[in-house]
Amino acid sequence: MGEVKPDRVKAWTQGDKEKRNFTILQQIHSTRTLSGDGMTRTEKTDAEVVAPNYKLRDLWAEFCQTTAIHGFNKITRRNRRFTFRGVLWSVAVCGATAFLIFNLMSEIGDYYSFPIGTKVTNKIRSTIEFPAVTICNRCTLNRSRLMSYPDLEAYFRDASINERSSTVYNFADIVDGIMQQSQSLEWWTNMSMDASSLFNLCYFGGESIDCTSNFRPVFTDEGLCHTFNFNTSDIVNVKTSGNRANLIVNYDIGQRFYTFRENMAAGIKVLLHNSRHHPDANPTVVMAAPGFSTYVAMHKSEYVYLPHPYMAFDEMECVDTNRPDFVNPLKYYSPYTYDHCFMECIQTKAYNLCGCVGPSDPRSAEPDIPICSLEKQDTCYSISVREMFKNTTLEAECQCGTQCNFETFNAQVSSSAYPAEIWAETLNNNTNSETSEFFRNNFLELRVFYDKMMVTSIKQHPQYTRATLFSNVGGQMGLCLGASILTVAEIGELLTFMFLYMMDRLRGRKAENRFNRW
Repeated sequence: MGEVKPDRVKAWTQGDKEKRNFTILQQIHSTRTLSGDGMTRTEKTDAEVVAPNYKLRDLWAEFCQTTAIHGFNKITRRNRRFTFRGVLWSVAVCGATAFLIFNLMSEIGDYYSFPIGTKVTNKIRSTIEFPAVTICNRCTLNRSRLMSYPDLEAYFRDASINERSSTVYNFADIVDGIMQQSQSLEWWTNMSMDASSLFNLCYFGGESIDCTSNFRPVFTDEGLCHTFNFNTSDIVNVKTSGNRANLIVNYDIGQRFYTFRENMAAGIKVLLHNSRHHPDANPTVVMAAPGFSTYVAMHKSEYVYLPHPYMAFDEMECVDTNRPDFVNPLKYYSPYTYDHCFMECIQTKAYNLCGCVGPSDPRSAEPDIPICSLEKQDTCYSISVREMFKNTTLEAECQCGTQCNFETFNAQVSSSAYPAEIWAETLNNNTNSETSEFFRNNFLELRVFYDKMMVTSIKQHPQYTRATLFSNVGGQMGLCLGASILTVAEIGELLTFMFLYMMDRLRGRKAENRFNRW
């Protein structure tokens, strides 16, 4: 062997020395002495934790060992070797995950179907708003005032008979021209019975009130009627219930002034409705006959339905009139209600067909809108309105929706003979009645009152709220995988690390174990 030069021996010795020093420093760096409790512990440094070639399966193994989801830590071990036990746990976790996804889709589907529940409660009130009470005589026209038109009584008689036989009246028989003239509301008012002759005595809240000033004349489909507590700035409220505490009316139907009309009854038609609504707008109807004292015991119900996106009426949404940006689409009725909308739609179509309106149409008060003559009413307007009410497709054409908030008045009616024999003579003298039979054929007593100071509230509420949805989702996650909302953050973290891993590989950089470094 050749002789080794001293300078080369020196270099080798120096290199071994540096290698040994590096090894010692690495060992010193890789251990840390903790002397606080008198014991020495060693901790592995990041250099020992990071695998030389960190792969995607390493990332998955780290997630399985650190996540809070039940079963994942049994799928794979730290040495990344799959076992039969791991395969069984994989199947169990996949099955539980599929079941969870199925349940979550069902929960979300239920939430976005916006199911509705209904709650019915009875509430005791210290005060209750009294409804409007509209009283319509079964014959609103006064025969004594029609005598200046000799042919009118014959017309009303024949037209009433034709109404029942569906035939059209022959107007050629009338030659005085009254049938072809467009009459004003003033004319119709003068031909009708007035409040001063109909109302004898009126009481409200146990105190006598002036009938004429408290009952406002209003035109309805029945003709000229009179309404108590209608569309006033100060709506009447009641604080007590019972037949003595609310409205009492002694009424003379004036049967001696009746003329022929399509209905053959004698008495009054009582309409109970919201004070701000027209009397024809879906009222509660009660009939009262002369010779009887009629008691109308009311019970108020309030309905509150859910607006869009909920289907308040099975397949239909309600109109949210309480929405701040809601604008009443109706021109002649306020406030917006389904009945006001439907009435305006029919009246508008009838006006477009006939060129005139009926006395109950709000447009009749406008000077440039003519009221139909009797001939036009008989041959066009009444027929058109009657046919439109029979048309089942008209509701879709009018596009009227029911409001989300409304109220109804349920009534229980009872009656007894009026007056008692002992009172007959006294009442005959007070009303200037000729005989007791005359009194019983013309006079009646009406009492309208709340049976209890109680209101029934029917209110819809969402079956699924956000809190309900999150509660159900959390329950399903806990049942299937023992997971929670924070588990979603873990999954999000895994997806983020997987994305960063792919970015490292695409850039040609060494992938990092971010589970332990971050």
